[in-house]
Amino acid sequence: MKLFKLIYASMRILFGILSVLAPRLAARWAYKMFITPKGLPRPDSEMSQYESAIHSSITYNGKKVALYTWGDGAETILLLHGWASRGTRMGHFAEALVQKGYKVIAFDMPAHGDSEGKTTNLFEISELTAQICDMNGPIHSVIAHSFGGMALCNAVHRYNLNVNRVVLVASPFTMKYIFESFAAMINITQKVSDLMIERIRTRFLKERKADVYELSVDSFAKTLNFPVLVIHDRDDKVVAYNQGEGYANNLLDVEFVTTERLGHRRILKEPEIMNKIIEFASADKLKKAEELLKSEIK
Repeated sequence: MKLFKLIYASMRILFGILSVLAPRLAARWAYKMFITPKGLPRPDSEMSQYESAIHSSITYNGKKVALYTWGDGAETILLLHGWASRGTRMGHFAEALVQKGYKVIAFDMPAHGDSEGKTTNLFEISELTAQICDMNGPIHSVIAHSFGGMALCNAVHRYNLNVNRVVLVASPFTMKYIFESFAAMINITQKVSDLMIERIRTRFLKERKADVYELSVDSFAKTLNFPVLVIHDRDDKVVAYNQGEGYANNLLDVEFVTTERLGHRRILKEPEIMNKIIEFASADKLKKAEELLKSEIK
């Protein structure tokens, strides 16, 4: 941890100097960092989920994408991890959902976990999310954390992904916030940030025929017409609380849960929050089961 803090501090100093002396070089390096996730090795706390899953893979853009499956229910719940994380980071939800009769799937985003690649981006991840859901449907619900929430919203909007309900935990809402928070994290000036954004926009206008700002959920939030549970912690230091408020204030059918002192990651394993997420993600199935039981009693 001390080594990581030293490297991080040194990086910020270097970018601060380059921003003044060589802004275009700083922008090129910042762009490279922006699309390169620096994930940590899978911790021991995730090994039980990793070992209990059925492992498989698909190919996306010529590279292997690692898939994890638990259970064999007729309906599927997708677990979608955040930037620089892994599919098994969400695996602790699988057991309870399998017991409720679902198949649960997760995958490592490109350049994450056991998946191949060195770089990735929101266009790729949203497209891949839609493809994996199409292969494993019908998708009952999706539980998404952080960057995965923004990817999921774009998968629904851009690729007409059909889901019944969605849980968004600590997810960013706007591309403007993503750019601003990244610039602050690595300590680049506004000029360098603008040069980096210009490079990103130019790339995707050429490759995807789309402006990267089209990925900003605030630009299409009111088209997302399904129940959404939004959970965000006031003390989140990674994705600011006002991003959760953005979802809460703009989605059509939303329940907003605010927590305190749980931060960005611990929120996923807080027992009360876990129970709330599992209850919400399986609500329609529980309702169907209750209706069936009532009809049998009659």
